[in-house]
Amino acid sequence: MTLTIAAFWPPPPHETTAARYREIADAGIDLVITGNYLNDRVILRHALACAEEAGLGVLVASDPRVDVVMRELDVDPAPLIGRVVEDYRPFRSFRGLSLMDEPHAGQFPRVAAGVAAVRAAGALAYANLFPSHATDGPYDAYVGEFTRLVRPDVLSFDRYPFLADGFDEGYLADLATVREHARRAGLPAWMYVQTLAYDGHREPTAAELAWQVNTALAYGYTGIQYFTYWTPDPARGEGFRSALIDGAGVPTERYGMVRDLNTRWLRPVAAELSGWTSVERTGDVLVGRYGERRLFVCNARHDEPAEVTLDGIGAAFDPATGAYEPCGTTFTLAPGAARLVR
Repeated sequence: MTLTIAAFWPPPPHETTAARYREIADAGIDLVITGNYLNDRVILRHALACAEEAGLGVLVASDPRVDVVMRELDVDPAPLIGRVVEDYRPFRSFRGLSLMDEPHAGQFPRVAAGVAAVRAAGALAYANLFPSHATDGPYDAYVGEFTRLVRPDVLSFDRYPFLADGFDEGYLADLATVREHARRAGLPAWMYVQTLAYDGHREPTAAELAWQVNTALAYGYTGIQYFTYWTPDPARGEGFRSALIDGAGVPTERYGMVRDLNTRWLRPVAAELSGWTSVERTGDVLVGRYGERRLFVCNARHDEPAEVTLDGIGAAFDPATGAYEPCGTTFTLAPGAARLVR
């Protein structure tokens, strides 16, 4: 599997340094999605230079010229988008442009024009979708119409399941809907992982971080995007609490959790995954099928262990050694955990 591990909301301008971007890379992240006041050509080019030194890619999501031209409905976006791409193309770290976050259906034709312009300029064209509870009408129709009209380079959405008063029960249904439309269209599917508490949402545990990643792998997602990396400025509202890096620039406990999750599990296991074909749920277990021989077995619960019994299993993948070790047909998965079996 060609896996992308991205971080949204990088260090702010005064913390945009080579050392800070190496800190991002050290967490097992390979793509930065800009924001956090990196909103002019000068600071964005500086961020691209820092990312290049750290071996990271950058998806530019905060160039104000793109935001303006995407809302000027009477203007052809292609000339300006072409110039924006040319501003960033000299950097090896530049991957592409995010054109709009969470467009509503009436904006799809405009996003489609932007996607065509970015693609013509030779860069990745990206737009992230609403979750179902923020759309009017059936979610399947919303995602399907976006996919048909816009044809982005990846199909991405966000939904943050860990609520202050419980769990968002619609989360897995959205995960399935977006993945199915991506499969039909032959597009990579990307999702966002909740890393922090904010209005109406609580701070996730290590098991809950792993659960979000592992359920995405069970569904065949190839893009994991962390929301957020740096803690948003309190002045932005929404009651954001500390993310992977707090507002003072200090790594939180969840930075270490994500680093270990990415480097000790996600990267090694993703290298073993290819040819995703289906997912099924049996009780508290999700089983993603990769090719004819590999099953990605995931605990569908983030709060309780799950007992698993499978037939005809010969070996389980050990990410520490990169080898498959003989295993039995019955085992226990910790909350949020998964196992790759062959």
